[in-house]
Amino acid sequence: MERESWRLTEEEWREWVEALLRSGKRVIAPLGEEELVLFRQASSVDDISLNDYGNSQWSPKEFLLPRTETLFSYSFLGDDVTIEDGLPQEQEQVLLGVRPCDAAGLTRLDDIFLSQQEDPYYARRREMTTVVSLACDKARAECFCTAVGGSPAGTEGSDLQMIAINGAWLLRALTPKGEEQVADWAGRWTPASEADWAEADEQRRSVEESIERSPLSVEWAETLEKSFDHPIWKAIGERCLGCGICAYVCPSCSCYDINDEGNAFCGTRCRSWDTCSLGAFTLHASGHNPRHTQPSRYRQRVLHKFAYFPLEHGDRLMCVGCGRCVKLCPVGIDIHQSVEKVVSAEVSEEGQP
Repeated sequence: MERESWRLTEEEWREWVEALLRSGKRVIAPLGEEELVLFRQASSVDDISLNDYGNSQWSPKEFLLPRTETLFSYSFLGDDVTIEDGLPQEQEQVLLGVRPCDAAGLTRLDDIFLSQQEDPYYARRREMTTVVSLACDKARAECFCTAVGGSPAGTEGSDLQMIAINGAWLLRALTPKGEEQVADWAGRWTPASEADWAEADEQRRSVEESIERSPLSVEWAETLEKSFDHPIWKAIGERCLGCGICAYVCPSCSCYDINDEGNAFCGTRCRSWDTCSLGAFTLHASGHNPRHTQPSRYRQRVLHKFAYFPLEHGDRLMCVGCGRCVKLCPVGIDIHQSVEKVVSAEVSEEGQP
């Protein structure tokens, strides 16, 4: 069934957002902070930075998977032990202005934290979250969503989608959760016309054509897996500094570490972001490290996104092409180029007599 869509004036859009802010929901949106754009809780519609907003420095995944969170705390009083879980409070939140690549990244996190054994901390936040995505009206140099099966106007992972056209906003509901967020307003708004959507589609095509990166096929997953021992990984990965910035800004990276901190009276168990790019990630208590070189750690990151994940999760790449890791890598490593180089080297070697 095709869901409803509307054309909102700027004033109507502001009224809707202001109503969300007054409703008691947390509205998380791109806010300008010094020279950066970051997802933060908005207190006013005037705080929200959507004009000429390329993408945020960090993805909004931290509002579903926090950088650090307490899983539980404990305390002793004599022989009595008290344990308090750290499950998040049940407060609804709206992620507003999420780029399509970041919304798609949340579905990759769903595959990890909601399939098989459900993670209750992530699950509760996901249940209480509505994702309102914002289609891109231009691409940046590092963008390559189209190379990994995405689109500047993709709807994967979104409950509602906004598209800016000619000083107005197209808004469409994509899920029942999205419909619920606009239920009190839908009857007042002007339905979007075929001409509106034709204009939006033309904008999408224009942005897609500006992205020049070649496709990275999910069919390469097996070839990449076979490349595990190929010497090209050393040539590519020895440039990696192991700083971890690529994972921390990534909308789909999910690695974490768990630490216990406490004393004889009380303590906490915390979960914090981690990354396979760091040397201590696979360090055993014995001192042995199965991935003891930086190239082997870089190889793990690439293969996880382009080989292991698609082979295990329905032929979808884990990478969503946001380009943050390309833009922010201090030594200029480009994951898109890395995949192409490894596949080319492996195919060439397989073709040798």
